Amino acid sequence: MKGRLRKMGLRRRGEAEDSRPAADSPDPPKKKKKKKKVAAAKKAPPAPPASPSAIGGGSEGWQDGDRPPEHESTGPKALREIADEDLEKLLEAHREWIASKSAAGTRAELTKTNLREAYLQGAQLRGADLRETNLQKEELQNADLFLADLRDADMLEAMLQKANLKRAKLKGASLISARLEEADLSEANLEGADMREADLREATLESTCLTRANLRGANMFMVEATGLQMQQAQLQGADLKGANLAEADLQGARLTGAKLQGAELMDTNLKGADLLDVEGLTESQLDEAETDDTTIRPLEFH
Repeated sequence: MKGRLRKMGLRRRGEAEDSRPAADSPDPPKKKKKKKKVAAAKKAPPAPPASPSAIGGGSEGWQDGDRPPEHESTGPKALREIADEDLEKLLEAHREWIASKSAAGTRAELTKTNLREAYLQGAQLRGADLRETNLQKEELQNADLFLADLRDADMLEAMLQKANLKRAKLKGASLISARLEEADLSEANLEGADMREADLREATLESTCLTRANLRGANMFMVEATGLQMQQAQLQGADLKGANLAEADLQGARLTGAKLQGAELMDTNLKGADLLDVEGLTESQLDEAETDDTTIRPLEFH
C-alpha cells in the first residue's frame, strides 16, 4: 500500500512539473520567482499518516476498550503470509497425511499464519497446527478440526457452524462473537478462552473444559453439556435456556443475569457460584443442584 502511495505521489509531482509553462524570456527576475516556488514546494511538510483508529474503524459497540486488536501484518512479529495456491498445496498434502495415517503427505503447519477471511468450508484440518494463527472471520463451516492445535488462535467472528472441534486444543483462544451453532466441542480444551457473545446454540460441550473462560453474553441455548468443566467461568448475561448441564462443574462461576429457564441442573456443582439476578431459575431446579453456604442465591429465594 505504501508503495502504491509513493508511486501516486511521484506521479503527482511529475504532473506538477510538466504543467509548469516553459520560460519564454531569459528575464532573470522571473527565473528567481520560479526558484522560490520550487524551493517552497520542497519545504512543504509531508501529510501526516492516518491514525490506527481511523483505519480500523474505532471500537464502536464495545465497552471498556475490550475490543481485541486485529493482527498486524508488518513488523518484526508479523504473521506469515501464504498465497492461495500454496495454501491449497499444503491442504492437499495434509489430506494425504490424514488418509495414509501419516505414511505419506505432510501435516499442515500453519502456526502464526495470516488466514483472515479465508474460505475453508468443509476443510480437512484434523490434527493441523494452527497455533497463534489469525482466523478472524474465517469460513470454517463443517470443517474437520478434530484434535487440531488452535492454542492462542484469533478466531474473532469466525464461522464454525457444525464444525468438528472434538478434542481440539483451544486454550487461550479468542472466539469473540464466533458462530458455533451445532458445533461439536466435546472434550475440547478451552481453558481461559475468550468467547464473549459467541453463538453456541445447540452445540455439544460434553466433558469440555471451559475453566476460567469468558462467556459473557454468549448464546448457549439448548447446549448438550453433561460433565462440562466450567469452574470460575464468566457467564454474566449468558443464555442457558434449555441447556443440559447435568453433572457439570460450575463451581465459583459468575452467572449474574444469566437465563436459566428449563436448564437441566441435576447434580450440577454450583458451590460458590454467583446466581444473583438470574432469570427463570426455579427452586426445584436449584434443589437438584449441589450448593453450599458460598452459593449466592437469587434474592427471591431467601
